[in-house]
Amino acid sequence: MSFPEILENLLKHRGVTEELKEAFLNPSYAKLHDPLLLPDMEKARDRVIEAMQKGEHIFVFSDYDADGIPGAVVLSDFFKRAKYENVSFYIPHRHDEGFGLSTEAIDVALEKGAKLLITVDCGIADIEEVKYAKKKKLDVIITDHHLEKEVLPPALAVVDPVRKDSEYPFKEICGAAVAYKLVQAILQKESFGIKEGMEKWSLDMVGIATLSDMVPLVGENRILAKFGLEVLKKTERPGLAALFRKLRIDQRFVTEDDIAFMITPRINAASRMGKPEDAFNLLATTSPIEADRLADHLEKINSERKGVVAALVKDAKKHMEARESINDVIVIGNPEWRPALLGLVANTLVEEYKRPVFVWGRDGDGTLKGSCRSYNGYHLADLMLAAGDAFIEFGGHANAGGFSIALENLPTLEEKLSLAIKNLAVGPLDTRGGPTAIQIEAHEVCEDLWKIISTLAPFGVGNEKPVFEIKNAEISSVRQFGKTGDHLEVLISSPKGKDVKCISFFATPESFSSPVAFGSRVTLRGNLEKSYFMNRPEIRLRIVDIR
Repeated sequence: MSFPEILENLLKHRGVTEELKEAFLNPSYAKLHDPLLLPDMEKARDRVIEAMQKGEHIFVFSDYDADGIPGAVVLSDFFKRAKYENVSFYIPHRHDEGFGLSTEAIDVALEKGAKLLITVDCGIADIEEVKYAKKKKLDVIITDHHLEKEVLPPALAVVDPVRKDSEYPFKEICGAAVAYKLVQAILQKESFGIKEGMEKWSLDMVGIATLSDMVPLVGENRILAKFGLEVLKKTERPGLAALFRKLRIDQRFVTEDDIAFMITPRINAASRMGKPEDAFNLLATTSPIEADRLADHLEKINSERKGVVAALVKDAKKHMEARESINDVIVIGNPEWRPALLGLVANTLVEEYKRPVFVWGRDGDGTLKGSCRSYNGYHLADLMLAAGDAFIEFGGHANAGGFSIALENLPTLEEKLSLAIKNLAVGPLDTRGGPTAIQIEAHEVCEDLWKIISTLAPFGVGNEKPVFEIKNAEISSVRQFGKTGDHLEVLISSPKGKDVKCISFFATPESFSSPVAFGSRVTLRGNLEKSYFMNRPEIRLRIVDIR
């Protein structure tokens, strides 16, 4: 198969028709939808402008994850550029306050004299809290992307693309993107002295959030991720510069993998292991000294997080191995497990067992809470809704969510969810870009193929990395590398060129379907990638499996 044929095959597999081909391969910023198409956006825009013109105190309340925190920075960027200082930011502590707006936070806003409260990546489910704010004469603008409950909260404006009455053309943008849309809408009407187009420098935050929040990288998200990465390659934020430097990421070539596997965990570590405002301050600061200090701190607590999560995963796998059978949905937990870290455990179990996973633990106040992750496109929100009477509360979107549950409902939860998933009307949603492998010869692992594949990037949910398969490949070298020998490098002989390097992090020759040995012939599957380690460009394969 020629390289152009490979591209056509991959586009077809992703559901990209000839009519959509140009838009997919060449995402255009001009193709972003008008922010005023979002419900209540006009009311939200006008109220922010009014507050700024009157000099009112604006209180921004954001979620504590790698969507909400970058979303808060988007608004912080806007207010700084507008030289508007009568604004404060509040990020709840995951362990003490939990997810969503609280009356305690509203009281803090009132103490500061706030007249307007703006949520980022939360608020759609906080009906009683918004009622409380309204009673206290505090206007609330909700910007969110999660599903509403039976009724909307009585806010001045509820800007959410997935509202039942929403006519917004693309429903799956993340919370930070909704905040960015609010900024766009404001600047369309009132510039506040900001030079035209300056808001685009905040796309680095939208890009991080889009790549972090497990939203499908299709449609508008593909545009935001693509241009977000372009801005990340040029951004002058001291906090990101410090992270790139400490993590040895070459900013000129930053990829979606660098964000998902290096930057995102350190943003999330702030709320999981410490204070979420540390991540916000790192991304928002203009001080290189503060940036270095905070980057060091996040690196330290992220290392601590890795150790704790590794112990949790080990414990979870031990319990899974003891099971006689495994249901279509896995529910697993322990009262000793910390809920803040369970999304990471769920991710690992999804990869291992290839099905949706719900993991629960007990919070400091005794509440049983957990995180869930989907597999193969099953919509988690629909799944939890189908078994809704089992939960006290639940929320999230297609691929990731959270829940709380009463102790008496735990014994039957796995059975209920496993039955519910069989009866889901929608079935698997997003199998585009799945694992179907394309057969190539070893010598075709080259720069020309990379140029073809890179036109499909950025990769992620809904636009998975292509998998290439080399059959009857002869292994010419096997070695462990890295400071402690944790990683595996395999060389494949190529009669028509130099040997092909194939790597797998945290792997050994026994990690795959068949053990890897010098001189053996195998079928190797992998993702094509270009490494810039030590400033040396290198085309290689990231091993998916060897058999």
